[in-house]
Amino acid sequence: MKKHKSSILARQNGVTLIELIVVMAISVLLLLISGLGIGTFFRTYKELTAWTKLQQDALNCLNLIKNGVPVGTGTDTEYIGVTNAMTLELTNTTTNVSTGLKVIPPSASDIYKFDNAHFYLYNGAVRCTYVHHGVQVASPIYIFPKEEDLDDIIIDKFLFTKVNPEPNVYVVQVELNARIKTGADRYEMVKFKTKMAKK
Repeated sequence: MKKHKSSILARQNGVTLIELIVVMAISVLLLLISGLGIGTFFRTYKELTAWTKLQQDALNCLNLIKNGVPVGTGTDTEYIGVTNAMTLELTNTTTNVSTGLKVIPPSASDIYKFDNAHFYLYNGAVRCTYVHHGVQVASPIYIFPKEEDLDDIIIDKFLFTKVNPEPNVYVVQVELNARIKTGADRYEMVKFKTKMAKK
């Protein structure tokens, strides 16, 4: 009786060239699908981050107009806004609609009668100039968008509309529509419409 030598090498089967090509093709396909998924994820993340920033900055703008822009320094800081105004005046107006609002604070007594904060749209940005204790701020403040975001954020609409029927302005409706660039010819948009009243 003849004994067969069992050898590890004798029992191994080789991998054919076709099997190797199929495995490589599947690997490349999986890498391509993963790359596309990661690219889509990062693009969507960038768009959502930009849209969130746009919403937050637009709401901050409306809150500054409503609650007041901080003026002065240290213990002398005041907030001049719609809710704590003594008088409201529409500026750049057509009938009861305007692109600007001047807020005169209660502290505008005889000695500081020219104190005010003026919110308006200029060169694609909501800006504010103010006079505090008779001194005017050197240059307008960028409220929305910030100066560094001017290339990415576009304001499509910024309007104040007088709501109350009396001659003096007590209640204004503020409309703010803006969009932010998230890619080549792609934008995310926000639209806000709110009413603000002086106390």
